[in-house]
Amino acid sequence: MAEPAPEPAIEVAGTNAQDKVPAALAYLQKAASDAGGNVYDHLTDVLSKLLQEKPDKPVDLFEYSVLTKKLALDVKETPVLLPTLKETHAATTASLFSAPEPPINPETGEPEAAEPPNEYETENVMTDASLFEACGVGLSRSEMYRVMLAVKALGEDPVVKVATVRFFGKMLGTHADYYVFETTLKEPATPEEETPEGVVPTEVNSGVNAYTYFVTTRLGDKPVQLPDATPAAIVCARQIKKFLTGDLDAHVSAYPLFPGREAMYLRAQIARIAASTVVCPVGFFQLEGDEGTSVAKTEEFAAPETYEDVASWCYRYPHVKAQGRVEAFVFPPPEPAEGEEPAEPEEPEVSPPMLTALTESYDDVSGDYARLVPGEEGGAPWSVVTSSMVPGVKFKVGGVKSLLWPGAAAVALGNTFANVYVGYGIKNAPFVPVPPPPVAAEFDAALVESSELPTRPDAETMPTEEEG
Repeated sequence: MAEPAPEPAIEVAGTNAQDKVPAALAYLQKAASDAGGNVYDHLTDVLSKLLQEKPDKPVDLFEYSVLTKKLALDVKETPVLLPTLKETHAATTASLFSAPEPPINPETGEPEAAEPPNEYETENVMTDASLFEACGVGLSRSEMYRVMLAVKALGEDPVVKVATVRFFGKMLGTHADYYVFETTLKEPATPEEETPEGVVPTEVNSGVNAYTYFVTTRLGDKPVQLPDATPAAIVCARQIKKFLTGDLDAHVSAYPLFPGREAMYLRAQIARIAASTVVCPVGFFQLEGDEGTSVAKTEEFAAPETYEDVASWCYRYPHVKAQGRVEAFVFPPPEPAEGEEPAEPEEPEVSPPMLTALTESYDDVSGDYARLVPGEEGGAPWSVVTSSMVPGVKFKVGGVKSLLWPGAAAVALGNTFANVYVGYGIKNAPFVPVPPPPVAAEFDAALVESSELPTRPDAETMPTEEEG
């Protein structure tokens, strides 16, 4: 079969410049690609896009658009000429590895002397990363290195003034993830708001708010301080199941109606997870005080040969009651009326003491802790993790991971232990929706049609045509 004869080439050369322009335009419009476009239309679109958006580096973007033969003109797609998300992440990550720039004086334009870095205490993040990696839990070592740099940036911030910093974990969301940092502040703020009557007050700098939490969706960005967890938020969070979105200002669409935005919901979930999954080796801490509400490190702690036993671990943080507080709040009884006996005060919920072993059974009303109930058989909601199943291996890393809160784990080697949580912040338990409120009562009076006519208004009270 004979091949079709090629089209005759268009002559571009001419006697002068005016003769060359029409021939050149005809050539650019004639030379079509496989997709049906031509050079003239593509260059027109590229130049139009550059003039509309006016980027900082038009030459580089022009070369990129011409070489790739792509131009995002569809509204549904991300424009090619705009910075990509990977470039933004790269710039944010690069800030972790560079020294902070000194502030600039707006009057003189000269750099000012920076404030000295804040002194703080923290755990050895990279040592913890090696323990997590050995047991196959937590984050990768490269991500933990960036976490270590973020901990350093937060700890040295002279404005925040933290006393201690600990990487709590990573809360996964549908659009973005939260990196959570647990801190104690040198100058904690005291809220001035008064609690309304009949509302359980919020614990201030104690109980579920003994620590202050900061979160960020990108390591390198300035972390945001979360609000204190209120009892109402914790109680409501136990009744719903909701994925995080990655936006602290997002609405929490659920029933019952949650009292706050996602920032409060995230803080409530952190309070629940921290109290029920932050554990330590048995004997590493000892109780202090008359009421045993604080712990201190044991000076002569003898590390066990292995941590591959749930009985070797105990809860480190205090129990959060069903009321949403660590310390029960009892409302004062109402004053009795004349001739009536005073009402008996409510009996507060009794919580297990701090440093309770994971295998010890107790009655948990909130349901955030153990599945063990007195009088029933079963095991603690924890499983063992280890760095090696081969018996006799020296320096074996052991630990436990939570089955009730998937993603929570604790590992230890010798006198070093660490906790981490990487998960969606959802409890592994059947979801039982709260029933809707009772149906409103019907109208008491009988709906009977009346045969009586309404009273006719008097002529004196009727409006005239001029008034109407």
